[in-house]
Amino acid sequence: MTDVTACELPEGSLLARYGGPGDYRDCFSREVPGEVSLEQYIERFYSSMAFAPERLILGLIGHAKGWDASADAFRALARGEADRFGAWEVIDRRSGLVAEHGERPASHKGVVSSSSEAIGQQECPPASEAQIYESDQILLLSKDTNTASWLSVQPQGANTKLLFGSWVGGIDQSGWRVMLTPHVWYSRVLLGGC
Repeated sequence: MTDVTACELPEGSLLARYGGPGDYRDCFSREVPGEVSLEQYIERFYSSMAFAPERLILGLIGHAKGWDASADAFRALARGEADRFGAWEVIDRRSGLVAEHGERPASHKGVVSSSSEAIGQQECPPASEAQIYESDQILLLSKDTNTASWLSVQPQGANTKLLFGSWVGGIDQSGWRVMLTPHVWYSRVLLGGC
């Protein structure tokens, strides 16, 4: 967990563009050796020992609500074969180059799965004026808790930067603010477990 750091949320990320200005967002990063795909990261994240207590709780709750927190469910999510996992539903999933303000450079022919209208896409300056970075990312929303989770991988030469972020809508009205200290600790543990 010592190599997990809090960081600025990349401006062009799906999480940075989701929700409204009064919502809570955070971001944590960890650099790992080698090349890690988004699929591998999702599977490692949800199958880690750090996520085991949450999988157990989701499994117990799931019997009443039809949620599936099984290994098969998160593997299907990782491979892009499912759009739900546990309490979360995929809002957007993207691969490829991203401009600083979130819009894909016009010359890029990457894959976009899900509509950007769902997250209120903003106008972007021309790619020549924006910082371009490579990022594969997924944004998952839990409507029941009004929270979202974001996972992203960014190549860093011989390493990969793993990013994990969270969103809470209307944090002051929701009562979630009292959970921020444990949430930050748990986020670091989760990312450190990958």
